[in-house]
Amino acid sequence: MVSKLEVDALSGSSSAGVMTVVGEGGSTTTNLQQGLCKAWISVSHQLTSINDSFNISSLDDDGTGDGGVHITNDMNSAEYSILTGTDDGASGGSIHSIDITQGTQAAGTYDFESAAVDASTNRTNADTESYHAIQGDLA
Repeated sequence: MVSKLEVDALSGSSSAGVMTVVGEGGSTTTNLQQGLCKAWISVSHQLTSINDSFNISSLDDDGTGDGGVHITNDMNSAEYSILTGTDDGASGGSIHSIDITQGTQAAGTYDFESAAVDASTNRTNADTESYHAIQGDLA
């Protein structure tokens, strides 16, 4: 028998903003709101556009390999987690990284720098596609 549940909103029974879900092992619970990704973005290679995003209002180009992300619905404070990943778009042997620029992380924005290292050079890089996931408490 197949069941289908359709709802427009969910809320906790003891507190509307708190919902717990039984974990995979069946013996622990987790807070649903705390475990959700609050925003994410896929940034184009040249920082000229957003490939795709959720809860992101805009992206700015601060120079070669430097960008800024603007969150639509602000986080509660500047103390949230940003997980990043990169893709150099090639099969070369370079290492690419994304660094959150020190002192720029605020409730609604942060800056980042893209860098690459290979056997012959270290450089700021505008050719690295990057992926960012933001987790923490919304305002």
